[in-house]
Amino acid sequence: MPFQSIKLNLLAGSFLALSFASSALALTDQEALSDGMMPIEEYVMSEMKAVVTPGLNSEGVDRAVQNHRVVIAVNKAAKGPEAQTLRLFENGVEILKEKISTGREKEEKAKSGRVYFSTTPKGFFRPTKIYRDYMSYTWQAPMPNAVFFIGGIAVHATGTSHYPELGTRASGGCVRTKLEISKLIREKVMDSGRGSAAGQFKILNESEGRNRIINNLVEVNQVDRKTGDILEEKINSWDTVVIVYEE
Repeated sequence: MPFQSIKLNLLAGSFLALSFASSALALTDQEALSDGMMPIEEYVMSEMKAVVTPGLNSEGVDRAVQNHRVVIAVNKAAKGPEAQTLRLFENGVEILKEKISTGREKEEKAKSGRVYFSTTPKGFFRPTKIYRDYMSYTWQAPMPNAVFFIGGIAVHATGTSHYPELGTRASGGCVRTKLEISKLIREKVMDSGRGSAAGQFKILNESEGRNRIINNLVEVNQVDRKTGDILEEKINSWDTVVIVYEE
């Protein structure tokens, strides 16, 4: 059955599908986790859950900027003057605006043979992990200064050969940027925790090519993925919100 037909059928039965959303959203293929590519069934479910997204727009960005120390706003639109743009805010002030590359938003086949949809999911997210150095073993591609915010999807540096693609949808799902920009973003996120100065964090060598930053977390409120509302639940993260929207 064609992908679009599958998507329409699932949308028609959204109320039933949402009852098993938690199991459908579980990634079982490590390539999706390490390379930011989303299985088609998860992409469809994600789109269903994002049907009502009153906060995922520029107004939602403005609200977040007022409530969080650091905000990373990613406009994943394919066209328009603000398309494929990342804006970085600190303490209510915009300190950076750069062209980036988000997911190609199409059906693709990974090296494992599984079919994926190379999407950058929309929503409000807290960072989950930060790496000074990160290597994708599946694609043998470095991802310096990776700030992961959902599954295997991160804001990270891309190689100079991909710089001409910035400003277009060109990734497997991650948010690509230039090396010096990724370093600034990573350090600003760290500063929204316990800081990026020596002694305030530790580098953990998880495996070859993967150097994770730890001991830098703080307790913050979770945010609602669709609206950006601040929830009562506390989590260990950074006082940073990543917003991915399309307008």
